[in-house]
Amino acid sequence: MKNKRKEELNSKWKQLAKKAVTDDVFRKRLAKNPITVMKEHDLHLAEGIEARLEAGYEIKLFTKQDTAEELREEVKWWKVRVDMIREFGRDFELTSGTIAAPAEEEGEEPFHAAKGK
Repeated sequence: MKNKRKEELNSKWKQLAKKAVTDDVFRKRLAKNPITVMKEHDLHLAEGIEARLEAGYEIKLFTKQDTAEELREEVKWWKVRVDMIREFGRDFELTSGTIAAPAEEEGEEPFHAAKGK
């Protein structure tokens, strides 16, 4: 990948990643619709790279077998970012779930937060 292209992608990626780290709503949206959100932030795959969103947060990148080395390097760059987006999604799943307390044992008094017991 040419240095100019790499610098351009890195600059745009840093802005997107910073927003994802500081804005939970944006991070959730990025995790659910990564390709759309990246395009909205002017992060476009180079011609010859195809992305497919599969089950969950799995994004698969495809190129033709006879792809030039420069394009293969860009695919590597994208794979690292796709993995980060997947982690954003996992992080969101972990922080947005319901936390359940263990069931009370027979004979124990229930815990009441208001009373501090």
